[in-house]
This record gives sequence, structure tokens and C-alpha cells, in this order.
Amino acid sequence: MKKLYFFLLVILASLAFSFDFEPYAGWNFTIDSSNTSSFYSVFLDFPLTVNNETEFGISIGYIGTNNFVLQSFGKYNIKTSFGVFTTYGKGGAVFSGDFKLNSIGYSVLAGVRYYFKNFFVGFSYAVYYIEDEKIGTIPLEVGYKIEF
Repeated sequence: MKKLYFFLLVILASLAFSFDFEPYAGWNFTIDSSNTSSFYSVFLDFPLTVNNETEFGISIGYIGTNNFVLQSFGKYNIKTSFGVFTTYGKGGAVFSGDFKLNSIGYSVLAGVRYYFKNFFVGFSYAVYYIEDEKIGTIPLEVGYKIEF
């Protein structure tokens, strides 16, 4: 039932903030944590402001450690004749899957993406601080930019 509420929240947020959004999924290779193995992640990015080569917005996601993520992001787009390269950064809160307020963590991420038309692939370096644990990962992402 919580997943249904989360899905409805995502749909309402996409209508409230903008008509453009980017759904994407990734596999996070853990590089410095002995307690957590590699895990998947699913995100939706909602750009709130788009100016020439820059974008700012919010990102809502689920990471495979049973945690939800709410982040803000900034992007810088570099247009070329064969696609768009993007450098971006994210930061925000990590919430437990059962929404306990005593286990809120935070995350930071920096990465690059390559857009070909509306498809994109990317990789980054992300650090999640969840309860007492620091999880450093290298996420590989694949997604699609939906524009209206």
C-alpha cells in the first residue's frame, strides 16, 4: 500500500512542478562498505527551472536498501553535434522504508550523463549516510527524458 501512495505522490508531483521529467534506473556498485552489497535504484527527476544550459529541480527515488530519497539537483548541459553531455550534482535526505524519523540520513552525488535524443546513460559517485553507515557507490544509470 505504501508503494501505491508513493506512486501517486510521484504522479501528483510531476503535475504540480512541471510536465517534464526523467525516469531512470541504476545499479549501484558499492566500493567502501563491507555491510552492504551492490543494490539497484529507481529515480524520477523533476526540473523546476531550465535556463539555457542549466537546470535545477527535485529528485524522488527508491534505493534497494529499503530507503526513499528526496534530493535537489543542479545540471549543466554541454550541447555537441552528436548529443548532450551533462554534469550534475545532487544532495538531500534519505528516509527509511518504514518512515521512522529517527533514522533520517543524507546523500550527496556528483556525476556525468550523455543524452542521445531523449535517452541517456550516466555514471556518478554517490555517498549515502544511512543511520550509522556510510555507503559509497558508483551508480550506472539508464533513463529517458520525457518532454511535453
